[in-house]
Amino acid sequence: MHWRYVPYVIPLIITAIGVAGLALFVRRRRSVPVTRTFALFMFAVAAWLLGYALELGSVDLSWKLLWAKLQYLGIVVVPSVWLAFVLQYTGRKKLLTRRNQALLAIEPLLTLLLVGTNPFHGLVWSSIAPRAVGTLLVLEFEYGLWFWIHATYSYTLLLVSTWLLFCVFTRARHPYRAQAGLLLIGALAPW
Repeated sequence: MHWRYVPYVIPLIITAIGVAGLALFVRRRRSVPVTRTFALFMFAVAAWLLGYALELGSVDLSWKLLWAKLQYLGIVVVPSVWLAFVLQYTGRKKLLTRRNQALLAIEPLLTLLLVGTNPFHGLVWSSIAPRAVGTLLVLEFEYGLWFWIHATYSYTLLLVSTWLLFCVFTRARHPYRAQAGLLLIGALAPW
């Protein structure tokens, strides 16, 4: 496995370490019920960031593709766990029944299976080719049908989460309004 210095890798790795550290810090606060869910969300974000950094820094195409696939361990977890966190934060924890949690896990697990078996069906990526961008070698994907299904599912969960946070923000009183506002700003970043 060969590595090339890419300026984008350092900030991604630093951010991944910071996010993982925040997850560990939050996880220690077990007295607050939502900490476990938020820590899982942060670990998923860290895995996504680290996978992308390793993809960018890899020179060999086979390693780039491996890191692109491993990013999905974080990518598929983020929308579902974020929704679970928001439901807990907004007082809708009763909606997180075992049945609903299992339903939320179906699409991410299926996506991971399809990412791992993509060479046989092309449902996630119909083609993958290297492309030089300056001195950087990146993977260029043509997306298959399942990629768009996953993207629609993920953005739907993010939209629902954002709406729930917005509703809490508009109804909350100080100091909870500021807290909800910060979460809403964070939720708006992907948009």
